[in-house]
Amino acid sequence: MINILFVVLILFSIELKSQTLENPNTSPVHTLGTIEKDTLKTIGSTSFNPEWVKDLKLLLPCENINLSKRSSRLPNAPRKYRNGTHRGIDFFANWGTNIRAVAPGVVIRADHHYKEYPPKFREELLQACGIVGHTPSDIFNNVLLGKAVFLDHGFNLIPGFRTISIYAHLSDIDKKITGGAKIEAGQIIGKTGNSGTRPSTLGTKKEAHLHWELILQRDNEEIYLGKGMAYEALYKMLSKIFSN
Repeated sequence: MINILFVVLILFSIELKSQTLENPNTSPVHTLGTIEKDTLKTIGSTSFNPEWVKDLKLLLPCENINLSKRSSRLPNAPRKYRNGTHRGIDFFANWGTNIRAVAPGVVIRADHHYKEYPPKFREELLQACGIVGHTPSDIFNNVLLGKAVFLDHGFNLIPGFRTISIYAHLSDIDKKITGGAKIEAGQIIGKTGNSGTRPSTLGTKKEAHLHWELILQRDNEEIYLGKGMAYEALYKMLSKIFSN
């Protein structure tokens, strides 16, 4: 009889604890931590799907300057000097080569008054990239792109996405390229240069080229053209997209 009473008391105690103590697997702290981890996994983690652009046709931004076959000049190439990843395509053309819009759009940024940063300051910012562990958006957009033009292509270029094209390292921007201006495909928007690069901070014209990107925006994601694709498939896709 005593043993039975003892067992009953133990079971009652366990039940009481289950009602008064928080289950560690369903506590607010645990749940919040799980949500944060899941969110971090999804934000910025989506790879590019070639099916999105199966019908996409764009002009080459520099007429008769074809895609480079070097993987270092295409999306996904590592950029160790800034702890980042190359999101665009580098078109190598002589200084002052005309740059044209790859598709119709509206100007949302035109850096007519961009002034080159001192070389030491640029190096300090690159060191900050190393400490942070990636290239912060303020450094990338405001310093490393140099004199740039951003075009908004709306939601018609790639179904289901808002798309933005970026033209960076320019030496000059056409006077007609101002915020809100409507741009036609093939319209000249500027000229190649090397602004935002180390040679430019040193006052030289070395390594002139156009850095071009296409950004796809949807939900909470910004996905660059070709993100995560293997080189062979990436080059094949890009070759089909661009034409003279």
